[in-house]
Amino acid sequence: MVKDKLAINFVLEFAMLWDDAGELRLKNPGSTIKMAMNRVTPKSPPHFKRFYVYFKAMKRGWKEGCKLILGLDVCFKGPFKADLGMEDGFGNTTISDQQKDLQIAINDILPRVEHRNYARHVLSNWSGRKKAKTFEFAFWKVMKSTTEREWEQNKEDLFKLDEGVANELFSKNSKVWTKAFQ
Repeated sequence: MVKDKLAINFVLEFAMLWDDAGELRLKNPGSTIKMAMNRVTPKSPPHFKRFYVYFKAMKRGWKEGCKLILGLDVCFKGPFKADLGMEDGFGNTTISDQQKDLQIAINDILPRVEHRNYARHVLSNWSGRKKAKTFEFAFWKVMKSTTEREWEQNKEDLFKLDEGVANELFSKNSKVWTKAFQ
């Protein structure tokens, strides 16, 4: 009995989402409101999948007042390009946590966007940090270098500690996680 009531409530609540989306569109012209649903079979009832809202005021605030840096994770990869007016990504920077699939998708969607990685994630995935604190300190010196000359010197210092470990670190594109190349 309780289970049946819950199922009925779920169906009614789902039906109200369409009304909610319509009301949002009516009260917030220029906003993006999208709702997605799935059907197991063509004749089965719809099942809620996601609800996306991007208010016009947020769009305006983004375009007029924000530095064009966007932190992304895998759940934020769909309609943001058009909503943020990013076209091909020129003049924008994305920051992510080194998820390869996300980076590939961003490169497909925004081919001219600059991509940055969180230095903390680069450090966490680098085997040198497991060897000794000396390597971790050397990593941060390289990362915090503000000029290319300083970066080269700190890179050489890291190679003097252990060439193999340094090669592993610099096999990744260091321009996406160091200050010298911002």
